[in-house]
Amino acid sequence: MQPAAHEFARLYSRDYFESGDVRCGHVGDYFAERPALLLDGARLADWFASLGPGRRLLEVGCASGAVLEAAAKKGWQVQGVEYSQDAAREASQHGVPVHVGGLEDAPLPDASQDVVFMGDVLEHVPDPSATLKEAARVLAPGGALALRGPLTTNSFARRLGLGAMDAFGKRLMLREPPYHLWEFEPETLTKLVRAAGLRQESLTQSKTAPSLAKRKGPGALVVAALDALNVAWTNALGSAGDRCTLVARK
Repeated sequence: MQPAAHEFARLYSRDYFESGDVRCGHVGDYFAERPALLLDGARLADWFASLGPGRRLLEVGCASGAVLEAAAKKGWQVQGVEYSQDAAREASQHGVPVHVGGLEDAPLPDASQDVVFMGDVLEHVPDPSATLKEAARVLAPGGALALRGPLTTNSFARRLGLGAMDAFGKRLMLREPPYHLWEFEPETLTKLVRAAGLRQESLTQSKTAPSLAKRKGPGALVVAALDALNVAWTNALGSAGDRCTLVARK
């Protein structure tokens, strides 16, 4: 069951950012990691600049606004959208304007943005199709959607595991909110982007390095071995990755 719209504020409370949940991309206090996040934001701003001449940037799921703060220092006109009131409050303390809620209810004019960025966000929204269509609406002609995120079920180990569960009639249930509401594969992302009226320019896959931090026991060693093989495969052939970077144009 998907969470209702009013539940997102509770799901993404300050504890979500400060508890150090490795599943959600950070191991410490996310707000305290701002210096490192600003460095990454500066690199992202340079990437955004390579996508076109415009300097109007919207980040969907901007969290504490570090990417937008770094981009603003490089001359971008920035706007954020974020479900978490606590994260939006943190962003405002650094001068970043944020609409609290989803992109669909943000009062943004048509064709008002040159770049829309979503970093590890689309899998968390209740309706990815509606979010992408709204991103297309607010993009100016020639503007770019820049998307980074997971392809969790696309890797060797996960495909093998899900295939084995299916063969035995089992189903995997995640009871750990907040987490991914959706899991994507390259083909489904491409279809969603095209259905939103955008022209996909590129989709590049990568594979996260093996780690024993999230799992224990003999099964963890098997997964790590498969992941090591997967890294070499993805680096050589560009497929079976568990993360992607996608660029699409209006």
